[in-house]
Amino acid sequence: MMGSKRLRRFTSLFLLLSGSLAIGQTTNGTISGTVVDPRGAVAPDVTVTISQRKASEGWRRTVNEMIWRGAPLVAEEAEVITNYLAAAFGPDRPATKAAANASAEKEENRQWEKYLPAGAGRALVIQACAQCHSLKTVVAQRKTAAGWRRSVHEMMRLGAQLTASESETIADYFAASFKPDQPKGGQ
Repeated sequence: MMGSKRLRRFTSLFLLLSGSLAIGQTTNGTISGTVVDPRGAVAPDVTVTISQRKASEGWRRTVNEMIWRGAPLVAEEAEVITNYLAAAFGPDRPATKAAANASAEKEENRQWEKYLPAGAGRALVIQACAQCHSLKTVVAQRKTAAGWRRSVHEMMRLGAQLTASESETIADYFAASFKPDQPKGGQ
């Protein structure tokens, strides 16, 4: 049986090498483990999504490639991992809870859209802000114009994909729609 430390090392390597394959694909499964950056520091609070679906033969090729790239596995460990991946991420496996959760989050956002007033920026808020968190997060807050600008810039620092012009549009929309003295919607 494979040791826990060795499994974590393989999982880390597997996650790092397979991450680029998951970009832009639909979510079909998740796997957890320790993810490290190129310097070896542990990346905190990381969720890696695997979107590959392969039969046993396809996973065997992937595991062999990981070994070729330096994964410290012996033959019986490679077989255990191949069997696990084929069972958990085979082509006939149903969608995971992650896919169901994504659907529920979209439905929740649709419920909160009604509290976003019409105006320049509304569509952009629905498109950009809901990528990372519920619209309830936005609708429940009241801030000054300066507070909204700080929040939008912080979201960009954390990875929101907005141009400078789009960030200004969103900050202006929030400042006009969710002022400190305005009652909160949905309450």
